[in-house]
Amino acid sequence: MAPYRSLPADLFMVELALTSDAVLIDLRTPREIRRDKLMDQAMNIDYLSDTFDEEIETLDRLRPYFLYDDGGKRAPLAAALMARRGFKQIAYLQGGRKEVQEFEQ
Repeated sequence: MAPYRSLPADLFMVELALTSDAVLIDLRTPREIRRDKLMDQAMNIDYLSDTFDEEIETLDRLRPYFLYDDGGKRAPLAAALMARRGFKQIAYLQGGRKEVQEFEQ
């Protein structure tokens, strides 16, 4: 089984809710977050930041991670990078934050 999966909004939200030790990571920039707030309980690790690699190195590789970004392009890149670094359970949101907003309505 691949260490990361691409999930549509409905499945992403269900799996996130059912995974008790899940970590939700918002990969957007601070500017993007000012336009549209973080999802509940999300931590922000800006994929475009110079410190992204250092920040993910501090995370527990065995916990499940759920990633999202603004438009769906950075999350698969971050998931692939995390998998190469030894993270075992990664899911990312297809299409980005806008997909969850549509699902929530």
